[in-house]
Order: sequence, then C-alpha cells, then structure tokens
Amino acid sequence: MRFRFILLTFLLLTGNTFAQDKIDFVLKGQIFNTESDTMRLLKNDGQQNSIVSTIQLDEKGFFEKEITVPVKDYYILSLEDNQSVNVIVENSDTIKIYGDGKNLFFHTNIINSPSSTAMLEFLRVSAQYKQALDSANRYLQANQDKKKEIQQQFQTTYQNFLSQRKLFIRNHPNSPALAAAVSSVNIEQEFSTYESIVKSLQENFSESPTVQRLYKEYLSNKAKMEAKMPIAPGEKAKEIALPNPEGDTVRLSDYKGKVVLLDFWAAWCGPCRRENPNVVKLYKQYHDQGFEVFSVSLDRTKDKWVQAIEQDGLIWEAHVSDLKFWQSPAAKAYKVSSIPFTVLIDREGNVIQTNLRGAALENKLKSIFD
Repeated sequence: MRFRFILLTFLLLTGNTFAQDKIDFVLKGQIFNTESDTMRLLKNDGQQNSIVSTIQLDEKGFFEKEITVPVKDYYILSLEDNQSVNVIVENSDTIKIYGDGKNLFFHTNIINSPSSTAMLEFLRVSAQYKQALDSANRYLQANQDKKKEIQQQFQTTYQNFLSQRKLFIRNHPNSPALAAAVSSVNIEQEFSTYESIVKSLQENFSESPTVQRLYKEYLSNKAKMEAKMPIAPGEKAKEIALPNPEGDTVRLSDYKGKVVLLDFWAAWCGPCRRENPNVVKLYKQYHDQGFEVFSVSLDRTKDKWVQAIEQDGLIWEAHVSDLKFWQSPAAKAYKVSSIPFTVLIDREGNVIQTNLRGAALENKLKSIFD
C-alpha cells in the first residue's frame, strides 16, 4: 500500500475572467514576535505571486490598511521571511488577523472571515497528517522488513485524517474553504467526493479565478475517468444471469426499480473482504429505501465462496457465481481487470458510476437517498 498526499497550494486561473467589481476591505490586526516591518498581500496568477498590497507594521506589530483587490478570491498574507496564511476575500467586511511571527501558520487567529478560519484550521490538520506520513515513509525506507507492520500502524492515522476531512466537508458544505480539501482527495478512488467538493465551490464561489481553474481541471479529470471506465455513466447495465449457491439462476434485471451496487469480489481477495463491512453497513442503512447489492464472485470453489459470505455477514440475497475465476463471462462483459470492482446502477438500469467504495460509495448513496 502506498500513501500519497500533496499539501494544498492555491493555483489560480490564468487568462481573462468575466468583468467583476473590485472589492475594498480593511485588513487590520497584530503580528507579534516578528522582525518584519511589512507584510504583503499576494495573488497567484497560476505561475507566480504578484503583490496586491504592501502593509506596514508598527513597532509592536500592529497594522491597519484599506485594500482594493481585483476579484473575490483566495489571497496570501506573507511576512518578509515568507511565512504566510491564506485569506479568502468574499466581501467588504473588515478582516482582523492576530498571529505569532515565530510560527504564523499554526498560531494565527482570523476574525470576521469564517471561511478563512475554516480553511486555515483544515490546512493545519492536513499539514500534521503530512508530517506523520513523511515520518512513516522515512521509517519505512529504513525498515523495509517491517513494511506490513508499519502500514497497519499508519492505518489509524490515515483513517483519523479521513474522518476529520469528512467532518470538515460536512460542516462547510457551501463554503469557499472547501478548496482546502481538494488536494487531499484521491481522484480515482474518491471521485464522488472530489466531484461534490468542486461542484459546491463552482455553485457558491464561481467568481473566484481559483474556483474557475479547479472546475476546469475537474471537467478534464472527469473526461479522463470516463474514458478509462469499462462502462460509462448513463450506459445501460449489461445483463448478468448466473447461479446462486443453491443453483438457481439470478438475473441483474430482476432488480430493476432498485438502486443496485453490482459488486465483483472473491473470498481470496483481501481488499474485497476489508471493504465488505462497509457494504454491509450501507446495505442495512439504505435497503428499506430501495438499495440492493448484487454480488458476483470470481471464486473457483463453492465452499470458500459460501464460507466467505457467511463469515462476512453478507446478508443480501443476490449472490451469484459461475466459479470460473477471471474467465467468468460476467467479468469479461464488464472488463473487470481487478477487484473489488463495483458498478452503481440506478432504478432504470443505467450506470451511475463505477468503482465506488469506502467513503466515496457512502457519499454517493447519501446524495441519492438522503
């Protein structure tokens, strides 16, 4: 298992944007424990930072200045030693900033800009996670013989970060602060989460050149994802008719009118078995609202297949397999090259999305049923 993380950097859209009114606002506060006489408010144009305003600090670090910015967007407040915090300018309200010049990122309070505060708090969580990840990777490089043990230990840290990110997204559904979460999302494995974040930003902060860039990147990523999909969203799901453990033929089309998770798995597949508790939880949560699971096993022996169903508590009825391993016609029809592999199907039998699992599956079902 390889853990990847890129700490957020704000890349702003280059080129022309539609005409907008400039914004005048007051920036005031105090930065103590600093030798800087000035601060700079910066804007990134996608290539480099440009200075929007230079702000003077008095001998005690107090400052106050009326600033004009060209557009609602994400800005960078930087000391002379390049320590910085991000500020979201949404309107003409006065923004107050009080910080410790010895450690500006971790010891700054932003007042009267809830979005800026929320973004800074999550970026701190992200930075701490990245520090833990870097430490784990360094230890792993020096102790390759303990790879499995190290990865298992880090799972707790990783899951804790995912929980904090989930809470952040849930608590700020319409906030420009959501941009802070974009770079922490694995686009291939968590596309539903990524999509919901970017669409929320586009809906609620579309004036921002940063958001325009993120949305443009989203459209490009979506096209790439769909091009790689064995079956694209909107296509009719292909029929599957295979025997269940009792030998009776069960058809995927039997479940038309339900939202169906077509789940390719096997008893011998470790990642499949680890994902099963999440699928069971979601089945219990949404079954009464019309959610079904149609499990296609790529096992080779009936005993191991049935035993895994019982061990993992897979309580839905639709379990089928021809016990032909990778040669199963169903797997070939859906171009399954690795498992777990899922296809979420709507009530009309059309594909919603493929390869959803974990938090991404949970978020998609929540958007459908809640």
